Amino acid sequence: MDDERLTKRLLARPPQSADIGAYRNLFLDPVVGEWLRPEPLPPFRETDLQEMLDNDERHWADHGFGPWVLQELEGGAVVGRAGLRWTELDDRLAVELPWAVGSPYWGQGYATEAAVAAIAWGESLGLPEVVALVMAVNRRSRRVAEKAGMREDGSTEHAGLPHLVYRYDFGA
Repeated sequence: MDDERLTKRLLARPPQSADIGAYRNLFLDPVVGEWLRPEPLPPFRETDLQEMLDNDERHWADHGFGPWVLQELEGGAVVGRAGLRWTELDDRLAVELPWAVGSPYWGQGYATEAAVAAIAWGESLGLPEVVALVMAVNRRSRRVAEKAGMREDGSTEHAGLPHLVYRYDFGA
């Protein structure tokens, strides 16, 4: 399938309605939530997850790309979510490379593996660039962006919080 990507250890595929349990496991993981929804933001709720999954599926339908579900090739466990999606950055649209990996899978290189695959995919789509929005205190995610070849390029407010902007420019 053109929408799927294989990496060394992952199947990156579009989400489907049956993935609600995987979204629940990932985004209701309190350790993951500390980074994705730090105070003063409220933690994810069950209704947020269904909305997120619906939005991811709709993004795929509307744009032909979107966030993937990351599934281990060996064993089939869903380890996270990553890919590409449109977002607003400083009053303009940009394609963001978001990633989230369940805490039991941290430190295994899955986020970097998915980020590298998403960057390659963005290039194949003819995008001019992709960006990642990372809180300055999130050293793990900063390292993922750097290992994927992105460069820090300023800061912005995202989801009401200060974030660093990382960019990968194609052909620059």
